Amino acid sequence: MIIRVETMTQRLIQAFISWGKTNLKLSFIIIAQSIEKAAQQVAFSSNQLLFIFESEGLRITDIVTRRLMGLPVKSRKQERMAVQSQVMLKKSVLAEESPTGRGVQFIREGQMQDFSKGGAQISLTQGTVRLKDFISLMYRNRHGQWVSVESQVRWVVSAANGDQIIGVQFLAVSA
Repeated sequence: MIIRVETMTQRLIQAFISWGKTNLKLSFIIIAQSIEKAAQQVAFSSNQLLFIFESEGLRITDIVTRRLMGLPVKSRKQERMAVQSQVMLKKSVLAEESPTGRGVQFIREGQMQDFSKGGAQISLTQGTVRLKDFISLMYRNRHGQWVSVESQVRWVVSAANGDQIIGVQFLAVSA
């Protein structure tokens, strides 16, 4: 069952779970603008519920289709916001070696496409970043100050021309 609500509350989640118990094959895909903090623990621990932030926009169709086809889909814990911001990537202090080889100070420019408290999606021209690389991501915050975030690459999509789109998980932030 696909449901759209403005705000997902703990009370609504409990109602859906209770309703699902009457029919074990019933599961819910919930599209909402926001989710209350109290409701998050319950929503993300239930395999009967798939929570999708409305901010996923064009990806909602793909996410719902994957779920209906029985493919794995996880609820996103933080809302992603679309952004267009230049970023710089360099070898992380956490990395034993740089993505381009031992001892090389790896610097790449890219474009941040979306951002959440836990990570970001970045497009790189002629990227050489690999899955599980540790990188320092530098970007300007909304106040114009440079912020450096220690990150790990969680997924990589490569185009035929060598460009990459990567997903990073934030590990530690410094100003």
